[in-house]
Amino acid sequence: MRRNYHSPAILVIILIVGLLVGGALGQALGGFAPILSKGMNIGLATTKLDLGIISVTFGLDISFNLAAALGLIIAILLYQRM
Repeated sequence: MRRNYHSPAILVIILIVGLLVGGALGQALGGFAPILSKGMNIGLATTKLDLGIISVTFGLDISFNLAAALGLIIAILLYQRM
């Protein structure tokens, strides 16, 4: 009996690739099918911490569109088939 072992690291890599490919396709095909480029931004505003000697800036912004969601779903299906 063969045992299926799926590594969490492989899952994360596949999900990130699915999001990146889907997002890039959504931006590239947004002129032909505008629904693919519709999305939302999730994130934190840029915050600056100035301690006199050192200055650190924090921030995170994630753009998520419909094509990225489709890429994520396809990546999950591919991972399950592995």
